[in-house]
Amino acid sequence: MKTLILLLIASFGLFADDVMPKDGKKYHVIFEMSNGEQARLEGVIRNINNLKIALGAENVVVDIVLHGGAIDSYTKEKSTLAEKWDQLAKSGVELLACSNSMKMRKISKESLLPGVRMVDSAVAELVRKQQAGWQYLRNAD
Repeated sequence: MKTLILLLIASFGLFADDVMPKDGKKYHVIFEMSNGEQARLEGVIRNINNLKIALGAENVVVDIVLHGGAIDSYTKEKSTLAEKWDQLAKSGVELLACSNSMKMRKISKESLLPGVRMVDSAVAELVRKQQAGWQYLRNAD
């Protein structure tokens, strides 16, 4: 009986990938975050990782744009999540920083973490992406 249970558990593991949706579609998603609270930023990072697992990393293109109070998380001086942002960037996630928020907070381009790219406006970037068919997800504050 014990052998049968172990065999069933092992065989389920072999077919677990078949349960995941593999529809071959490419998904384009942009996340937006303006709240700089640590728990919320960690939550959006988890959401991105979970999305990539559920849809298959090869099937999803993800951008995240930070603005407002969240922009500090992209800076060398203030980020407590630099390692996690780096891991996301290395996995193909595009890290975007709003230049309007940077100007307002007097943040220089040089103080951004490696891998972060500036956009002219977070709001404009969201509109452009949605116009191009991207899905927009806001981590509610």
